[in-house]
Amino acid sequence: MLEAQPIIDIDLVIAQETDLSMVVEKLASIGYVHEGNLGIEGREAFAYSGKEYLQCHHLYVCPENSLESKRHLAFRDYLRSHPDAVAIYGATKIKVAQLFPKNIESYMAYKTSVIEEIDKELEK
Repeated sequence: MLEAQPIIDIDLVIAQETDLSMVVEKLASIGYVHEGNLGIEGREAFAYSGKEYLQCHHLYVCPENSLESKRHLAFRDYLRSHPDAVAIYGATKIKVAQLFPKNIESYMAYKTSVIEEIDKELEK
């Protein structure tokens, strides 16, 4: 089992990039705000406010054929088949959550080196 913050990442996968404008419109109708790709090609981020009950997830929209969607799935599959990597990643997440409980930027930066190591393994 992988240790984690009580916040999950949700990837909404769309058939093709041309469907994005319709998805942005539909998500806006239920209170989501399109933030763009935030510097990561192939992944569009969505935010929301005033809905505390939704503060348990991050929502992304990825075209099915995007490199980022494929990377997310490969990362997930790697962790499923490498318990040693799960242990390292989990321990890192526990430590960083204790160090930066309310600073998402520092939290993300701290665990980046572990993510990059796994990404290198995926390239092999």
